[in-house]
Amino acid sequence: MLQTAILAAREAGSILADNLRKPRRTKVKGLRDIVTDADVKAQRAIVEIIQARFPNHDILSEESDPGSKGQPAVKGGFDKLTTGCPYTWIVDPLDGTTNYSRRLPCFCTSIALSHQGEVILGVVYDPLRDDLFQAERGKGAYLNGESLQVSQVESLADALVGLDWARAQAEREVIAQWVAQMALQVRTLRTLGAAALGLCYVAAGWLDVYLHFSLGPWDAAAGALIVQEAGGSATDFIGYPWQIHSKRCLASNGLLHDEMLGILTADG
Repeated sequence: MLQTAILAAREAGSILADNLRKPRRTKVKGLRDIVTDADVKAQRAIVEIIQARFPNHDILSEESDPGSKGQPAVKGGFDKLTTGCPYTWIVDPLDGTTNYSRRLPCFCTSIALSHQGEVILGVVYDPLRDDLFQAERGKGAYLNGESLQVSQVESLADALVGLDWARAQAEREVIAQWVAQMALQVRTLRTLGAAALGLCYVAAGWLDVYLHFSLGPWDAAAGALIVQEAGGSATDFIGYPWQIHSKRCLASNGLLHDEMLGILTADG
């Protein structure tokens, strides 16, 4: 199953890289929410690889593709993840679509597999850097075959914190207020535009904290597991372990987690 995820992620990543400089078609799905033809091409490749090897498994993906046999996007339909076949692949063919549409080189493919609602493996692939992050539950996390370990930073004043913007206006207002407060307390803040990479960067120790106020399961399923397997923490904003239905995600090296949770809880 892990090798299938790796193969599918690499194939999708190759498609994204090959199409990055080419003209593309972009459609608007909603407020600050777009999809490109490259998303659909990459998803089609992933679905074909998974279905060829595991035809009875369910697939939950961000994009709807009438041209494939894959399941359409099921936004809000999280009950699907724990019914029917016990195995569900959770796919984001292109995380960082806005970056990609502007040719900003920060995007990836994210593929996870859940068993009865629990994520058991995850792969995140950055095709431009040829960085392959992977993890299986209980077996550690790796980048290009090398073991990953979160950072040892213990003070917020020394922390490099990543975050990304939600699409909804109300969420953005909350984030803007939080940024104004946190910018004075941490070493610096970074916005990436690709949640899966942000989570993996915590696992690698490149970021000390990453958080997002509004995520789909395809955004965080692989990355949250990779953080946990690298020795870090991934929870919702209350402190419960991140799960597929969690909308908010706080990932950290563990040492800063309680302090971050205290700030987020105090801010509501």
